Amino acid sequence: MPRPLNAEEEEPNTEVPQGEMPRALDPLVEVLPNNMRKSNFCENEYVGDTKRIKAQFAGVGGCGILGCKVFNDRVRSEAPEVLKGERAVESSKRQGNDEGSSNLTQSSHQPLTVGSEVARCKTSFVAMPYLSYGAGSSAFLPSAETNFPNQSGSALTNIPRPLNAKEGELNTEVPHGAGTHLGLAKSQRGTCGLADANMTSLKRKLEELISSRRADMNELKSKWTRTEEEYGSVVRAIREGISFPPEKVAEVEGLCKEVEQILLVPGRFRQEATVRCRKTSPLVTIEELVGKETLQKVDEIVCFIMQSKDFVIGVYGMGGVGKTAILRNVYNRLLEYRALDVFWVDVPQDFSVYALQEAIANAVGLDNLSNEKDLKRRASLLCGHLKVKKRPILILDGLWMHFEVKDVGIPVGMGRLRLVVTTRSLDVCRMMLCQKQMKIELLKEEDSWRLFSRTYGFAGELSGEVGQIARSLLNRCSGLPLGIIEIATRMRGAKEHDWRCMLQNLEDFRLELDVFKRLQLSYLNLGNEQVQQCFLHLILCFGDFLSADGRNFYIESLIDEGLLGGIATRNRLYERGNEILGKIEGAGLLDFEEGDRCLHPLTRDMALHMVPSTTHMFKAIMGLREIPEDVFWTDRLEKVFLHGNKIEEIPYGISPNCPKLTRLSLDSNSTLAVIHGSFFGHLKGLTVLDLSCTGITELPDSISELESLEALLLQGCSSLRFIPYVGKLRSLRKLDLTECRSLGEVPEGMEMLANLRFLALLLAEIQTLPEGVLGKLVNLQYLSINELRVGEEVKLLEVEELYCSVSDVETFNACVGCLERNGSACYRLMMGERSGEVLWCGIDTKRLLLIDSCDRIAGSVDGTSGDGCVLLPESVQSLVLSRCHKMKRVMEWEWLTAHLPNLEEIVTISCENLEEIIHGPLPSEATCRLRHLEVNGCNNMKRVLLTQDMVLHLPFLEDIVVQDSKGIELIMGTVAKMTYFSFPKLMNLVLHKLPELKSVCDGIMRCNSLQRVSIDNCPKLKRIPLQLPLLDNGLPSPPPSLQEIRINRQMWESLEWDHPLARSSLEHLIKFLD
Repeated sequence: MPRPLNAEEEEPNTEVPQGEMPRALDPLVEVLPNNMRKSNFCENEYVGDTKRIKAQFAGVGGCGILGCKVFNDRVRSEAPEVLKGERAVESSKRQGNDEGSSNLTQSSHQPLTVGSEVARCKTSFVAMPYLSYGAGSSAFLPSAETNFPNQSGSALTNIPRPLNAKEGELNTEVPHGAGTHLGLAKSQRGTCGLADANMTSLKRKLEELISSRRADMNELKSKWTRTEEEYGSVVRAIREGISFPPEKVAEVEGLCKEVEQILLVPGRFRQEATVRCRKTSPLVTIEELVGKETLQKVDEIVCFIMQSKDFVIGVYGMGGVGKTAILRNVYNRLLEYRALDVFWVDVPQDFSVYALQEAIANAVGLDNLSNEKDLKRRASLLCGHLKVKKRPILILDGLWMHFEVKDVGIPVGMGRLRLVVTTRSLDVCRMMLCQKQMKIELLKEEDSWRLFSRTYGFAGELSGEVGQIARSLLNRCSGLPLGIIEIATRMRGAKEHDWRCMLQNLEDFRLELDVFKRLQLSYLNLGNEQVQQCFLHLILCFGDFLSADGRNFYIESLIDEGLLGGIATRNRLYERGNEILGKIEGAGLLDFEEGDRCLHPLTRDMALHMVPSTTHMFKAIMGLREIPEDVFWTDRLEKVFLHGNKIEEIPYGISPNCPKLTRLSLDSNSTLAVIHGSFFGHLKGLTVLDLSCTGITELPDSISELESLEALLLQGCSSLRFIPYVGKLRSLRKLDLTECRSLGEVPEGMEMLANLRFLALLLAEIQTLPEGVLGKLVNLQYLSINELRVGEEVKLLEVEELYCSVSDVETFNACVGCLERNGSACYRLMMGERSGEVLWCGIDTKRLLLIDSCDRIAGSVDGTSGDGCVLLPESVQSLVLSRCHKMKRVMEWEWLTAHLPNLEEIVTISCENLEEIIHGPLPSEATCRLRHLEVNGCNNMKRVLLTQDMVLHLPFLEDIVVQDSKGIELIMGTVAKMTYFSFPKLMNLVLHKLPELKSVCDGIMRCNSLQRVSIDNCPKLKRIPLQLPLLDNGLPSPPPSLQEIRINRQMWESLEWDHPLARSSLEHLIKFLD
């Protein structure tokens, strides 16, 4: 610790530079050979004279010196005394050095005091951070490293800041009386770097003029020489810490303005001067991010940009999720890397290649691009300009549509430029060929509350009813930052009744939030009116119940509504439906990756606010027990949605006069038992009537008069017993009676429905169609029925989807041929005596064959059957064999690899004499797509289910299930010189009720994807040959993918392991079955 200061005490200087008087060693500051000053407390190096540094250490502001953080109070109190003691000495030095003071300001001739020293600092002028050229120019802005004095003097109250984090604006004006910038040497070097950069910029402009041959070269060269000399003197002065009068700066500025005037001369180079914001200017407002995951996302993006070899990065997520806020933080982080040129561009809302080129040129400082109108030439200029940047990074924020980077002039893929785009659309990321796609997720519940509390201005918990309402409001925001911020802002200062009103208004869709306008941009950006109408229809019909599992159901609803176009094949309609769903999802309005949470509540609310109330009545899931009153049934209504309520009856006397009404949804009113006939009397324009999942027992006769009706939906009406005559419904295209378990016969007049394309009778009491009816339904594309009559298969001329059972091999093979000819994408066809329930078994594939009580099957080659074999179509995905007692093998390897390339699942049930699944020589280098292999109740299979060499041809196998098979002793047998079984995709291994099973395999199983193992009632099994990876310390660990092992306790304790610590390493994954 330095000893106390004594103004009179001096120590001799050990070295005296030639031509200088001896200097005293100073306890505060050491003078370095390069004329820098080093603090003896913080070791920082400074420019400027020692007295300024001492004055700052003494607590005197205004000298431009960063304070020494380790300077203690005792030294600070004694420093003024040192300054007072040095004044006389310094004054005498100045009086005897007339010539040496010619370059100093006038204040240097005054006696030095602490006050006069501060005053001198205030009257000096810093040139470089504010040196500019041209009127209104902002090219020479303050460096990001510029440090301003912390002082309270009035002369410095208006010093411009390089960034206002709240207001986000740059101030380029130079206030009168601004103080001198003298700071740490590091900061001063940054200032000189800015000077050099500005010098380079000016030189570039002059070279552009000379090369353009539109300016007087002699005049330009002369001005360049003068400017370079004068500019250089300013730079040298700053580097040496010398103060100089404002007149010197004004002279250099004048030269710069003269150059700028040349640039402004019409007809020479450009019509106007445009000054660009450089990367040294930090971005505007930087939001404080909330949530650990969000901060990690910033780190991830920065790390990826800096380290990855990918050149195009896409950041996507729904509107208001915080993409821009995250990228702003990324941008400012990147600015810390001096070796990078980082540019931020807000993509123009009115997008065009020309507009984007202009926006990029503004960001990167390409001033003359606006003079060029040809797009290709503009792209070439922009590309050339970006190529010379040092490790350029270009951030495009708010991209709504894709573009070709070469058309704009962005040199992506040339080893230098990195392009980062933010968008709401995953499709845009894909179309932009983003090698890395990063999704910004919604906030979690805790982070949502933290953001709400911070915005609301309340640090603790809201108590009582207000707290509960606040949580309910947050649930509606569902982690969307923009919505949370708006709700929290609106509720500042609100009373308890205001909170209740806010929640009620949101629940009743009576309140339109500002966030809706942001979300509507995604809707408007869908562009196509058809896609927009499809989106609104899905919201109105399904709302919060939209999920990833219901895609086909949603497409069917779009078909019913006529939103997918006119007459077409079902394959084409589904292609169009999936394309539209993809566009909706790509716009960030739905997210099927989220499973049951694919629709954000605020997106739903936004959509409902866009639906005109004059044409749509939406009162779904509101707990209504009665039909809405007459006042709601206006003659302008087009669609009515009353689904999900508790309406019990539509009584006599209610007969709405709605001639324009086309859709009526009363589905999921499980208590609705009676609809009086008068209700449909004036609804002649109705095209879609949905009564699915209601308790109705019979339809009124007035249904027969709805001649415009195109879709009658009665699925799940388990109490329905009677449907009146339907012969007049000539427009009817869809009749869905699935699971109408009390309906014993089809309605009268079915043979008149020539336009019918969809008929669903599966799981109804109806077993088959009356004879002759199927032949009249000539346009039928979809048929599901419990049983198809023999001979009716020849009438399936247009059927693309077939769900039925047949009784004999010939009819089965004929149906297979029909499906092959029509290119069926979906079917479930059963042969045998099983009930129709089996057709809806849990196997989740589109094309299933279930064969019961058959001796032999064959892979279909030419679609014909020669000896009574069941033929398998090439398109089949799942094959289920049941009670095929004479069958000894399921198929040949040749069939599997050559004729059944789409087969993914083989399930055998109660095939008593079955000896093997796949027979025959193994084809060389051939693989099949088999994913699921299941054996259940096949007692004649003795030793081997699979051999090791067979496994090599099953690289996609995910599930092995073996149950209730008495003869199985070994699941997989080895081949000579092969001791390892490798299952790269195996996820589930199930072994139940195998009394003779001794081992899973003779070797060791490598299963890096294994997730679940379930073993039950296998008393002779002593070993699970699972390879356990070893940690660095030599201890075994479970495979990283393994989630659980289900086993009974006694078996677990009796198992033997290759490693003595294997059991303990797996115990945390055990779930005992007993």
